[in-house]
Amino acid sequence: MNKALNFLIGILLASAGLVAIPAIGQTQSDHAQENGSHRHSTQEESIETEHADEEHEVEEAGHSEVTENDHEDGHDGHDDHGEEEEGPGDSHDGHEEEEQGHGSSHDGHGEEEEAPLILSLDLLGEFGAEIAVADAGLIHQQVSLPGEVQLNKEAVTQVSPRFAAKIVDVRAKIGDQVRAGQTLAVAESSETLARFNLQSLIDGVVINREVTLGEHLSPSDTAFVVADMSTLWADIALYPKQVAVVEAGQAVRLSTGYGPEPVDAKIGYVAPTVDERTRTGLARVFLKNDSLAWKPGMFVQSDITIGKHSVEVAVPKSAIIDLEGQPTVFVKEGERWEPRPVKLGRDDGKQVEILAGLERGETYVADGGFVLKAQLQKNEFESGHNH
Repeated sequence: MNKALNFLIGILLASAGLVAIPAIGQTQSDHAQENGSHRHSTQEESIETEHADEEHEVEEAGHSEVTENDHEDGHDGHDDHGEEEEGPGDSHDGHEEEEQGHGSSHDGHGEEEEAPLILSLDLLGEFGAEIAVADAGLIHQQVSLPGEVQLNKEAVTQVSPRFAAKIVDVRAKIGDQVRAGQTLAVAESSETLARFNLQSLIDGVVINREVTLGEHLSPSDTAFVVADMSTLWADIALYPKQVAVVEAGQAVRLSTGYGPEPVDAKIGYVAPTVDERTRTGLARVFLKNDSLAWKPGMFVQSDITIGKHSVEVAVPKSAIIDLEGQPTVFVKEGERWEPRPVKLGRDDGKQVEILAGLERGETYVADGGFVLKAQLQKNEFESGHNH
């Protein structure tokens, strides 16, 4: 019964279409799913199509840019080629400009001149310069020889006791300046015990003392040595070649290079014999030494004048200026002073022979040429700086 009832209900439902509802619902869902899948597939295809279109547009745009760039490069290359073709013309113009610049350089050289050395005689005098006129002169022939300062043995005295005695008082020491008659020590006679004074015999300097307080001396003993150093000897060694040419009375200049100022003197004595050991002769100069600047034992250089020579043009040694390693004399030409290179000849230390570069009668700077040298260097510096 129940089965029959269920069967009838099923038929009714089937006839009413109710049984198909689930099937239709399933079919619609499937259809919807299919439509959704179709729409999804369509959307994916649309997206892919859009992507493909965008890539195609990018490729076309890149192709267009490449084409335009190539086209522009072609034009640029063409322009460059045009510029290269115009190069020779430009080079020619540059050459003309270079020639014009070269011409300007020449014009600059034409305008550049050394500033003249124009200083008045009064202005030079204010700087201590001396002006002279070139003339003939004498050049002294000299020989330079070594020497040594010695005590003047004719002005040295020894002080000794008159009797055997003991020294009871000492009043002088080495280096003391003493006067003639001045007491140097007091002695007591060994026989009479009488006291007496030991006195200096000359004005001079105590150069040696041989006594001490309480010492016993005999008349043969030397107590003091006193020397008058206002006059010394300068003994000069003469080599065999000079023995025959050096004579008494010849002029001599003595110098040390480190001590007193050089002095001019005369040869006072020439020994008649030659030293057997050294084979040298002896020339002696009596050297004035009032200032006591010369000391016994000093070595000296002696420049002895053994002859004289007349020359066409001679100038003081102070007139010679070293200008870039070239001996130069400043000579007056019109209103300006011209630095003129000169050729030198004989030289005696004071006068110099001029062989070329200065003529007799020309005015030149005899001393103080350094003033003009400084002005010349200043002009050259300013000229180079302006250029």
